[in-house]
Amino acid sequence: MSSGLLDRVERVLERERVWSAYALADLDPPHTAHAHWLADEDAVVLSFAGFDPPVLFAVGDPEQASRLLAQVPDGRHMFTLMATHRALLEDRVRESHETIMWRMVLRPEAFDATLAGGAQALSADDLPQIMTLFGDIADRPDAFDAGQLADHAFYGVWYGRQLVAIAGTHVVSEARRVAAVGNVFTHPGHRGRGLATITTAAVVQELLRRPGMQTIVLNVARDNEPAVRCYQRLGFLPFCAYHEGVGQLGRASHSPQEQKVR
Repeated sequence: MSSGLLDRVERVLERERVWSAYALADLDPPHTAHAHWLADEDAVVLSFAGFDPPVLFAVGDPEQASRLLAQVPDGRHMFTLMATHRALLEDRVRESHETIMWRMVLRPEAFDATLAGGAQALSADDLPQIMTLFGDIADRPDAFDAGQLADHAFYGVWYGRQLVAIAGTHVVSEARRVAAVGNVFTHPGHRGRGLATITTAAVVQELLRRPGMQTIVLNVARDNEPAVRCYQRLGFLPFCAYHEGVGQLGRASHSPQEQKVR
């Protein structure tokens, strides 16, 4: 990325830091290798190819964002879009499956560190147990990557030799002072015991130990009331709603008569 484009992208993302937390982290290795940026003076669009399909993100002035989104190629994309920017794609969406999500942000002064007791730090050595925990359960984390363990912010609860609950991160950028909590999962046979609270609290406690950490966010389905309450108890507040899901983008088709008129 040229220095001029980088400066423009950084400037726009920093204006809406909470919403742009993931994108800020994508400015740094190893994520930057998968990031394709489109930028105007007051808007940014990101297509992140580290997942299949690529993640589509937008921030900033709707008029400028509309011009940038028009440059996004047809095909399947994973939307991470506020309603304003999602609406700009309406005439191109051929089919989609989307959920309304909350972006939540931590108020550090409201965090209760006593909730973190009982969770143990996990490392790459625990990957086999993590994959066994996830198994083929329908609501297993869909954005977990073994490389995320390198951020050293994963915690779990064990039942004997069995890992039964986990929480971690999606991205951590100490250079950008942002982190996104994620991969929160409890085995169905051990739910209802507060293990998600314990593991997530341990992750937050770890992140808050890191010098200069400024913004900690997480995502949760808006209608997942038990999870929302869990995160609120930890000091997170809803920041904004957005659309998350997979959609197929195409170009508006016109009949020969319409094309003639145009």
